[in-house]
Amino acid sequence: MYRTADERGRPVAATGFLLLPRTAPKDRDGWPVISWAHGTSGAGPACAPSRSASLGGATPLMVKWLREGFAVAAADYPGLGPNGKVHDYLLLRAEGRSVAHAAPAVRTADRKSVSDKWFAVGISQGGQAALGAGEPAAEAKGMRFLGAAAFAPAAHPAAWLREAAKKQSSGASLQGLRGLLACTAVGAHVYDPKRIKYEDLLSPELAKEMVRPAVHNLCLDEIDGYLTLFAPEKKYKTLSPDWEKTNPEIKKFLDSVNPAQSTSSGPVLLLRGESDVVVTPASTRKLITGLCAEQDVVEWKSYPGVGHVDVAIAGLRDLGTWMKDRLKNTPPANR
Repeated sequence: MYRTADERGRPVAATGFLLLPRTAPKDRDGWPVISWAHGTSGAGPACAPSRSASLGGATPLMVKWLREGFAVAAADYPGLGPNGKVHDYLLLRAEGRSVAHAAPAVRTADRKSVSDKWFAVGISQGGQAALGAGEPAAEAKGMRFLGAAAFAPAAHPAAWLREAAKKQSSGASLQGLRGLLACTAVGAHVYDPKRIKYEDLLSPELAKEMVRPAVHNLCLDEIDGYLTLFAPEKKYKTLSPDWEKTNPEIKKFLDSVNPAQSTSSGPVLLLRGESDVVVTPASTRKLITGLCAEQDVVEWKSYPGVGHVDVAIAGLRDLGTWMKDRLKNTPPANR
């Protein structure tokens, strides 16, 4: 547990986990730190990767990095972990700060073996969080930020919501996306509970279910299963068809969660799969344009035939090369 700040900058306690290699550090500086940012797990406290036996499903990545001599810090994000909280889902500043503040927390825990050099790395929601960590990286006092790497980072959710609404109106199924859409409504409500209600984004039937604490505290796969039973798609819609017109506060929320709010404190690597149906190529291109407009140094790679989750494996070698170059002080590419 360590100290971080929420979306409004108020101090909060956050949890996570720390993994250290069994072998001694290769150089005097100690093990460089990867501050890992996980993908969507849900909105309730029990959905925290630190409370999961599989550590959020990222064990293969963790093992590889440990064998390569990295220490791994993994933030749960505010609202995940401690009981009685609800996750600040997609809230960029809260997530980014928790990832950035995890790095000095690790160094405090083991100053003799852990380096002051660190990277932010994440996938999907965590890709967005890793980019968000690059912007407040200077808050990680006593640490040297070497860059942010994002697999399939969540960005421009308004476009994704429009696409989902278009599918819904055409009669196409949103099965597999309903949990993500429900979590987005949770995040919007947490962002401004007085002005944003669940029904501003969701259909009345889904909103009625998601407002229940026992439901919005479920994890992602559990939410999908619950909605299938109690708000089946064939009978009830998923999104409110008027979500863009009902409440102008929704636009403020969606704009606030986009990365590229300010210049990153280090170079950026973006890795995406060309067959990704969750984070579309169009939203990634728009994100890259925004990062470049902030004068960020951006390198990006695309993988044919690779989907949303698989990009983490497909891009692992390129990520490793990029991190090694940063550790060697090789100037980053900007392409």
